[in-house]
Amino acid sequence: MFSRTCRAGRILTQRNWKDASLALPESEQISFWAAVAYKLPNHWVCARCCALHETDRSDTPQSQQSPPCQQGETLDTLGRSYKLRHTHIELALKFRRLGTNTAYLSELLEPCEYRAYRGAGSWKSGSPNVTIHMPRIVEGRFCLQVIKEFHGYAFLHEIRSFRICRHQLFPWWYWGIRDWGAFEKNMEAAWHHPGNVYDGHCQCCPVDYSILRDEDVLRVTLWYDFGTGKSPRDLEWMVHLGDETDIYSNGLYVNVKDHDPGSIRKSFQQSSFNHMARGLLRGITLRSRKLCRTAREVMMAHKLV
Repeated sequence: MFSRTCRAGRILTQRNWKDASLALPESEQISFWAAVAYKLPNHWVCARCCALHETDRSDTPQSQQSPPCQQGETLDTLGRSYKLRHTHIELALKFRRLGTNTAYLSELLEPCEYRAYRGAGSWKSGSPNVTIHMPRIVEGRFCLQVIKEFHGYAFLHEIRSFRICRHQLFPWWYWGIRDWGAFEKNMEAAWHHPGNVYDGHCQCCPVDYSILRDEDVLRVTLWYDFGTGKSPRDLEWMVHLGDETDIYSNGLYVNVKDHDPGSIRKSFQQSSFNHMARGLLRGITLRSRKLCRTAREVMMAHKLV
């Protein structure tokens, strides 16, 4: 945790953390506060204020009740029904690691399903009819599966422009940037070849995706790896968030070797299988105990024991 901020680590033992942090260069202060918050279950680090804030259980991706100081810290690539911030990632991973605040953890990891109906006041032509967000902690990392379903569209160009990350969008219109139009090409291939699954990934950030057209439904499934939640200014988060300038010129990307294409999808699916298996085993165990208890009661009632 302190490998990049040894100086910050040395002064963590000082009682007055605020004064101690001021002794650090500005570029190291966020990492310092992230280190302080690492084992504090009721606080999270704010990159805007460069300070700690107390947790607010009403603050979840679905509630969209973010503090005023967090403006600009929400991912805008996940849709309007799910407002994920680094705060949620930091707290979820911390609660799981420390084994505390389990009720709040469940709310942070609760799946979210949003359905849009044609003719409704909130309907925007070309939008997905169904959007599902499924967060999960996988091997100490915060991952997210997003499913977008487009129903009843006669032509591909009817679908409204949308981004899956800071580097890939549909339809693609930054023709000068090489390889950033791969998602659009896979969308077109899936549209014209129903029944075939087209897998892909972003070459600049840890995102995997699959696209399938099945009858009148075009389904886009995305898998994100948002990292370990240590600092709100670490590259593993900022590569998804971007900065407040032109997102196509900020140069935020991860090394290709840090993301094995398809690895996020495989890890998430394996985690889903393990989760299902544990639930099934738990159910069998509970039913077995209940059956044994019932058998004993029957035997006692008939004086067989």
